[in-house]
Amino acid sequence: MDTRFPHSGNDMSVEDIAELSSRIDFDSLLAYRMAVGKQTRQIVSTLEPGQLKEKVEQNRIKRLFEENAVTQDASWLADYWSKKSIAGLILMPATRHIFLHLKKCIHIKDKLNKSTKKRLIESI
Repeated sequence: MDTRFPHSGNDMSVEDIAELSSRIDFDSLLAYRMAVGKQTRQIVSTLEPGQLKEKVEQNRIKRLFEENAVTQDASWLADYWSKKSIAGLILMPATRHIFLHLKKCIHIKDKLNKSTKKRLIESI
């Protein structure tokens, strides 16, 4: 993807986000997304119903750090994930996670609207 960041991206600096955004190869990003989706479907199809209630094994959480998928600065994320069931982790991206970002988008939109209104009033 033409990026030096092997991790999840949590707790990135503004400068790192700007670098990632300017350099990332979108075709590679899309291919990565498709591969993750395909592998996720394959893994989920092998799970037995009772396994969905289980927590992720701690050795798998430890691997996140060993493989640089999560940085030490974002260790809170691995801790959060370790408290979820497998079903909770599978559902998180499509449900709870998106709402977190939608809320942030609303806050940004509100700030932009207030700033625009203020500039408009000042120009009158």
